[in-house]
Amino acid sequence: MNFDLTFPHYAKRMNQYILVIAVIGAGILFAWQGWAYAIAWGLGCLFHIFFFSLMLVKFNQWQRDKREVDFIGHRLVVFTMLRFILEIASCAAVIFTPLNILAYLGGLLTLPAATLGERLVGLIKE
Repeated sequence: MNFDLTFPHYAKRMNQYILVIAVIGAGILFAWQGWAYAIAWGLGCLFHIFFFSLMLVKFNQWQRDKREVDFIGHRLVVFTMLRFILEIASCAAVIFTPLNILAYLGGLLTLPAATLGERLVGLIKE
């Protein structure tokens, strides 16, 4: 069965965009505020990179197993909902470390920023 490949292409693009944002942001924060900010920013960004990598692995596994489209769609939604719970738990964990929580939250916000940037680029190309 042929599946819509929109999600894998989107996830790969987001991983690339977030990685670039992570490196640039961590470099700027390290020069400006120090290691606690830079590492927190990088970890926030890496959270989404690891999440999308996991989603790609699961998507490919479900596709190889010839799962139904509804099954894959529902599982992607469940994993996305679990991401929010994991984000909250990771924020609670970062509070008890020497890392800066605001920089970590900023790193987590790179996903919406990358998504909006990708949409704007798509609109401009049209």
